[in-house]
This record gives sequence, structure tokens and C-alpha cells, in this order.
Amino acid sequence: MSTSQKDGVVVNIQTQSRMYEIVATLLAIGAVGMIAYALAQNGWLEIAATMLTMFITQLMRLLFANGLLRVPEGGTAKGEFAGTAGFVKTAISEFKAWQARSPIWRLSALAGGYTLLFMGFRALMTWALGVFTNIWVAGAAAALLGSLIIFPQLFSRAAKTVTGRLKAPSIEGADTTAAGAVDDEKEA
Repeated sequence: MSTSQKDGVVVNIQTQSRMYEIVATLLAIGAVGMIAYALAQNGWLEIAATMLTMFITQLMRLLFANGLLRVPEGGTAKGEFAGTAGFVKTAISEFKAWQARSPIWRLSALAGGYTLLFMGFRALMTWALGVFTNIWVAGAAAALLGSLIIFPQLFSRAAKTVTGRLKAPSIEGADTTAAGAVDDEKEA
């Protein structure tokens, strides 16, 4: 938001570029899913699965490298899982240090392990592309996956909001059991 003031007139310009970035990202990821589906339906299943697997792994790698996705600092707001978050960060940094000191034979073994993980993920993408029966369903599934990638807290926050709104207010001193409700009806 920018503000300018000239001759007593205040002009506020508010851009909502973040919303456009989110929508554009979801559309782009949905489009990649739709392209992969179209390729798979036209006999290019192996290429489509490889393309989709490479897109997802590179997107995740770049999001972590740029700090857009990261391990939480200290667990939840109530202090839960603070030790786990610290452990995960420590394990990641120790692994990176260990990997940096590794001889070539260990780097080759790590590359082989990454390749096996990639091939397993690719097999999963091959299966997923065979499940979809409609290009719109494939695009929606890709956009859903994209929403989880760009905003991991989306569903947990939505669930907390829904459950928070649906909780019945507590009435102190009132009998809220089914028997208490029947007794109230008899008195009326």
C-alpha cells in the first residue's frame, strides 16, 4: 500500500498482488496437470509422468531453497512440538554438513537413493494420471496439490475455523445431558 498527499488530498493505492500471485500459481500448476493429463491420454504417459514428477520435485526444491517453505521455528503457538521442530532443523543441517564432507562413493550412493525416490514418485504419478477420467478433474487435482504446496496451512486452518465455529457454547451450571433435556421438557 502506498500513500501520497498533495494539496490536502490523500490518495491510498492498495495493490493486492499477493492474491494475484496465488491465483496465478494455482492456475499454472493446474495447467501443468492438465497438460500432463492430455499427454497421458494421447499415448505419452511415460513422458507425462516424468514431466509432472520433475515439475513437482523442482518446485518443492526451489520453494525450500528460496525459504518459501521451511521447517517451523518453534512448533505451535502453545509451544507444542518445539523440540521436534528443533530436532528436524538440526537433523537437516547435520545431513547437509555430512553430505558436504562426503567422498565420491558416498555421493554416488546418495544420487542412487535420490534416483530410486524419483522413480518411485514417478510411478505414483503414472498411476495417478491413469486414475483421472476427465481433464478438469486432473486440473483440479493439480491445483489442489498446488494449494497444499504454496499454502501448507490452508486445510489445517480451515478445519480449525470450522470446528471453532461449530462448537456449542458452554453454559456453566446447566445440565447439557440428554436426561437434562428431557427433564426440561417435562417442566415446561
